[in-house]
Amino acid sequence: MALLHVSRRRLWIALVLVVIGAPAYYAAVMYSPKADESAYTFDAAAVRLLADSLPGDKPSEIRFENVMAFEFAGAMVVAGDRWRGTPLPVYSYQLVYPQQTVIVDTAMPRSMAKPDFMVPAYDDEAYGRVSAALPKASLIVITHEHMDHIGGIASYPEPARLLPALRLSREQLAHPETMAPAKLAPELVAGIVPLQYEQMLAIAPGVVLIRAPGHTPGSQMVYVKRADGREVLFLGDIAWHRRNIELVRERPWFMTALVGENRAQVLPELSALHKLAQSNPEIHQVPGHDGEVVQALVAAGLMQAGFEP
Repeated sequence: MALLHVSRRRLWIALVLVVIGAPAYYAAVMYSPKADESAYTFDAAAVRLLADSLPGDKPSEIRFENVMAFEFAGAMVVAGDRWRGTPLPVYSYQLVYPQQTVIVDTAMPRSMAKPDFMVPAYDDEAYGRVSAALPKASLIVITHEHMDHIGGIASYPEPARLLPALRLSREQLAHPETMAPAKLAPELVAGIVPLQYEQMLAIAPGVVLIRAPGHTPGSQMVYVKRADGREVLFLGDIAWHRRNIELVRERPWFMTALVGENRAQVLPELSALHKLAQSNPEIHQVPGHDGEVVQALVAAGLMQAGFEP
């Protein structure tokens, strides 16, 4: 009888834990609220007009370096997905013009890619090519100020050489805490004239920056219209994978809390990108860390692996 009493007590304890824990688990891991669709819009026509507003040749190639990869679980990438290993490759992109290059995002050095950040693979040669390309670029922009996107700038050994090309926004410079453990050199912070724009800004022929705060205060998308007319939209980390856009589902709450993300801003952006994919599928969206999307664009001839020397 005593054994039966203990078993019942344990059963009740287990049931109480389930009752308490199940809602908490759902809220932290499964739930992605409905987006306020009126809070963010993407005006494709206006973006295209701006892309054509600056004279000169548009980029003939889009190249990339796959510097490293994080290894997360799918449930950390898309709320409600399965707990299975999901790679998040880290890229730097190079837009190649006849007489210049533009770099979008710069990855991060091996010194920041420690095992506790779940980094199973790192390519030193790829990072070396990114680092070598930075001082040769006419423009350097980042989609946002997290270490795996700005780390190449922060760790460059001769920061003054990057200053003429570096274009960081006012919001990106105003939030150095979001870069940690990366930290910009004092001469960069003191010398750069921050970009200031409300919605969109053309920075080179065929290239437009589009404000999209939420993942970080300085998050922005980078639209690229190639010389052949084909279009690519770099999303930064508004979405880590295409599934975020297809399902209009955010990262789970515990991940957004970990990175300090504003879900109320990101969800409407995902909704707008979902609508854009339906209305303008010719604009090829590139989430921040989706290797399958990048490889599909390589197969379609829209991107090439390896930076131009």
